[in-house]
Amino acid sequence: MLTNIIGIYLSVIGFAIGLSFDAPTIDAAGTPILFIIATFIIPWKHLLPANSFIDFFTNVQKLFPTYYLYDDLDHLSVSHLGLLFVTAIITLLPWLSFIYRKLIN
Repeated sequence: MLTNIIGIYLSVIGFAIGLSFDAPTIDAAGTPILFIIATFIIPWKHLLPANSFIDFFTNVQKLFPTYYLYDDLDHLSVSHLGLLFVTAIITLLPWLSFIYRKLIN
């Protein structure tokens, strides 16, 4: 169920990007966008030794719901589940308002 929620989250972002750019631009930028999004999925603190950059980037990752999805799959926690939904809603609001403005105008 959590994977479906993240799939919907990423689909909304992809839809907004699709409304913004033409097909050749999306084709050219698809892989770099995928790599950027992938850096936010697995917390770096699980992969690399701790230092100030890893701590900083982990704090940036905490702004996005994919961080909590991986953390919940690693060890289930109700507080992380709540943070997953809160960050998903907060970070989706700009994308949804952009889609609304694009489709209304």
